[in-house]
Amino acid sequence: MKVTVLRQPAYLLHARAYRESSAIVELLTLEHGRVAGVARGVRGGRRPQPIEVFCLMEIGWRGAGSLVTVTGREVVRRWRLSGRALFSGMYVNELLVRSLRPAEAVPNLFGAYEKTLGLLESEDDLEPPLRVFEKRLLFELGYAPTFDIESVSGREVSDDGAYAFAEGEGFRRAGAAGENTFPGWVLREIANDRYESREVRRAAKAILRVALQPHLGLRPLASRELFRRG
Repeated sequence: MKVTVLRQPAYLLHARAYRESSAIVELLTLEHGRVAGVARGVRGGRRPQPIEVFCLMEIGWRGAGSLVTVTGREVVRRWRLSGRALFSGMYVNELLVRSLRPAEAVPNLFGAYEKTLGLLESEDDLEPPLRVFEKRLLFELGYAPTFDIESVSGREVSDDGAYAFAEGEGFRRAGAAGENTFPGWVLREIANDRYESREVRRAAKAILRVALQPHLGLRPLASRELFRRG
């Protein structure tokens, strides 16, 4: 059954050229989650109307199935990202395209995404908002580890303990600290989104990368390559 949607809050996550003047777009929408569609007149021609990333839009579409037709769009607000903030925003977009199932509403994640763009625009320190967003994404996917609770015993993580992380399971207390273990105090800092310490930042980045990998597929993330080149 064909559906018509009007004035849906949305962000462009990715676009690729389609035919002479159109693009196939991946959108993050407030009420419908990730939606793929064809947007016409966005490139080439006499008066192209490009569709931009990091812009809050009100979008309309019609159709059914996995590819709808965009019928209208209006920009409500633009987030100004440049340099490493731009790369960070592209990384967040790629996470969403690769991990979200189509047409599954994620209103809380929509708000978290919008908040992250605001922080990337305004903050010099970009790591904390990225780690917070990665945790939120895992929570919405239903696979977020609990950083301050042991997975088997259910006990609170001890500051002076050493813990090993198992993807899909969580943290288990280890017999001794080692190369693949994390101090309890570090895990508790991550649980509370406190990223002042370099050790906490390194641990959070490593753990969240492992936790996210099963949801992203086998291909390397293009946005990570941009970070390395930048």
